[in-house]
Amino acid sequence: MESRVEQSLQKYRVLQEEIAAEKVPLIQLINELENQVIEMRGQMRSIRSGEERAREELRAQRSLTGDLRTQNDYVSGLFAQYLNTYEGRLNIAEDQRLSALLDPFREAIELAGPGTQEAREKRAEAVEICLQRLEVISGGYSFGGQAIDRAGEILEGDVIVFGPAAFFREKSGREVGTLNYRPGAIEPAVSTLEGAFGESLRNYGSSGQFNLPLDASMGKAASLEKASDNWREHIEKGGVVGYLIIGMGILALLLAGVKLIDFSALNVSIPSNLASTAAAAVEGNLEKANEQIAKSKPWMKAMLTEGAAHANEDRELMEDHMISVILHRKPRLERFLPWLAVTAAATPLMGLLGTVVGMIKTFTLITIFGSGDPKALSSGISEALVTTELGLVVAIPTLIIHGTLLRLAKRRISAMELAATEFSKIVNKLTGKGDA
Repeated sequence: MESRVEQSLQKYRVLQEEIAAEKVPLIQLINELENQVIEMRGQMRSIRSGEERAREELRAQRSLTGDLRTQNDYVSGLFAQYLNTYEGRLNIAEDQRLSALLDPFREAIELAGPGTQEAREKRAEAVEICLQRLEVISGGYSFGGQAIDRAGEILEGDVIVFGPAAFFREKSGREVGTLNYRPGAIEPAVSTLEGAFGESLRNYGSSGQFNLPLDASMGKAASLEKASDNWREHIEKGGVVGYLIIGMGILALLLAGVKLIDFSALNVSIPSNLASTAAAAVEGNLEKANEQIAKSKPWMKAMLTEGAAHANEDRELMEDHMISVILHRKPRLERFLPWLAVTAAATPLMGLLGTVVGMIKTFTLITIFGSGDPKALSSGISEALVTTELGLVVAIPTLIIHGTLLRLAKRRISAMELAATEFSKIVNKLTGKGDA
């Protein structure tokens, strides 16, 4: 057993020596491998850090690309909007020159597609042309163009643009003036200039200079003056209904004049000798009473004559005779007044009738021609508005005149009634019947 134990221990020592001999290289190998792992981990951290930086840069580049794309789309949209609305800000005369320059760019943009790089480049070039126009517009420039005269004939000549204003000079110098928009025509219309400005513009071809007329309305004042019609043309727009309204208004004015003449001739006032007239009538001295009555107004004279003739009779009978005279005179005072009242009430309704007729005509024209042509609709709308205007113009003065004349008639009737009452009171007092 001891021998075996000794052998085992010998083997154990041999194995320990072998292990010790092999352990050192392995430990060295492990150390080398651990150092490599540490180095590779450092490289890994460095690679991951670079990857994160690359990702951050990529995100920043993507964000910048998106911002640039948004800005690019925004600027491209502004260019497109500017070009689409540019011609609307031009003088109608400049469209002849700039359309020829801008139309090729529009066609190229349409062929390339609105969002392409080529379209953006074409828009930028078109905007550059527009900006070049702004550089020369303040000092003015000229070019060959066309215009339409008042007869509708197309004229060839020079178009002179200065700021927002445009002028035209025919090649022969016969027709000169400002250029303005003419509905339904491609070319602008010439508003002829006369006098010193026209002569100066005619001489522009030889001197290259002329005096500019100042028009703050940009030709709108001249167009408005041409569009403004006289009173006859204005009434003609009202049609048959307008003439009927005017006829009623004229008749109402004539009747009002007749009534004023009547009132001036039929003026009444209480006589100052009413007491002496009543005293003479009570005494039975009709001759003296009639002499006193003769000094009164014609209408008052007839009433007092009746009162004096029945002064010694019953009071109610005397008053009835005097009131009878007033009632006989009242229709003459109020004649023609009902016609004025009818005119004041009927003319607004006739104006409304004209409005309805004009609107029916307008809707008929819209049905036939559509709503795109304003000239086709203007006649019906004008008739509708003019008849309403004429109805109010006639009705308002007629209503005022009727009220005034009616008040004058009532004042004269009231004056006669007051004179009759005063005469009756004086007679009753003289005869002693007033105490009864």
